[in-house]
Amino acid sequence: MPVDTAGTGKIDTNGYYLPEKDNYRVVYLEIDKNTDGSSDEFVWQGHSTVQDPNTPLKKMVKVHEEVDENYDGKIDLLRWMLPNEKIVMVQKDSDKDGYFETTQYYNFNNKVVRKEVDTDKNGYADIFIFFDRAEIDSDADRIPDLYVTGKSDLELEEKATNRRDAKPLKKEESYFFNQKLIPAEYRPIIGSGLL
Repeated sequence: MPVDTAGTGKIDTNGYYLPEKDNYRVVYLEIDKNTDGSSDEFVWQGHSTVQDPNTPLKKMVKVHEEVDENYDGKIDLLRWMLPNEKIVMVQKDSDKDGYFETTQYYNFNNKVVRKEVDTDKNGYADIFIFFDRAEIDSDADRIPDLYVTGKSDLELEEKATNRRDAKPLKKEESYFFNQKLIPAEYRPIIGSGLL
């Protein structure tokens, strides 16, 4: 079902739905945010975990999005949400080469609490950025063996990428392998799947 949501006289959203008894359910949307005729955001929806008692209609919520942030025709951001629209994980193609090298994990407050970067693009992260330090897998064995400290996400990523001020890290001291070392408010909703 094509719709002009911006009131420009151009179709900017196409919705695809499944019919249900006494209802229809939009399950997929294509959105043209800059009205250039090409879809820039693709949204998958599912049922909410909360039902409005005043209506038999089920509330729909986003569960997955794919976004072309710079309008070049290529997806550069993937976002996964829980049925309550809490962001769980985001993957980014930060350098716009078609490879999603950055993954961000969120806590229940929709804050990024861990960022992983696959700098050598081998399918496994080699930098793991936490709230107060970054851990580095310097030998590609999928186990962080160095760490750096810093005050900001940018500082930590720069120091980890350049191995500046890196110190040895034992596996039993790694935040990545020992989530209980991380204060609860800095723990992600889900893990990385590396183990």
